[in-house]
Amino acid sequence: MDLDIRLHLAKAKENKDCGALQSAYDLIKGAAVVGTGGRTPRIDPEWCVLCAEAGLQLGCLEISAACLKMYFEGNPPANQFLCRAYLCQGQLKSPPATGSVEDFEEAVMYFLKAIEISKQEPRFHFMVFNASVLYFQTVQPLLQPGRSLHLVPSLREVVQSLEEVADQDHSWRAELMMHLIKCLVDLKKVEDATSFAKVTEEFIKSHTPNLYPGLFTLLVNTTCCFHGSFWLLIHPVITKYILNNK
Repeated sequence: MDLDIRLHLAKAKENKDCGALQSAYDLIKGAAVVGTGGRTPRIDPEWCVLCAEAGLQLGCLEISAACLKMYFEGNPPANQFLCRAYLCQGQLKSPPATGSVEDFEEAVMYFLKAIEISKQEPRFHFMVFNASVLYFQTVQPLLQPGRSLHLVPSLREVVQSLEEVADQDHSWRAELMMHLIKCLVDLKKVEDATSFAKVTEEFIKSHTPNLYPGLFTLLVNTTCCFHGSFWLLIHPVITKYILNNK
């Protein structure tokens, strides 16, 4: 049966054939029914994840959701397939741009679950990056004044996780760090924004100096919101930038 499922999924992906995907799903569902009937299932539960991913790619969201439901009901172990299932579920739960903050938080929860598992095993560290990209794509509608403040806890966790696994895409990490500064500003967290802006400045100076102009612009614009301690931080940064670009 595994071979039949594999062939149907391959056909579905290659030809964008929802009928082939349905055939694969029917085989998986049939095996699941066998399992609940007291007999040993004849397939690995990972096929549920593979079918769910294919369903997401083809826009067959009902099949994708049904496969994930079967997979989660089996109490799967914390491995790569569970991470992939969480990433798939997060995308399925992603709301439209007009969705509520609560709707976005539900989707974000699955991305963070995938990140937490991926951090534990070095060979899965690449999935932390993958999850961060899907996370950012999902929350983009919230990256605006008055809404971005809700992203502080989750975005901070994403940024910290990329640091923990020493992700080498420094430009991506710097971009997320600058977004976190904006979110902290939106939350009116003066001290947090100030200290993290300093961390970001040092990171960009060491790893992605080409992004320094963007940070410079961000810090200057931020002075419209904060004064005092924040100005003390950015004054030497601004001075150095001006001197280096004369």
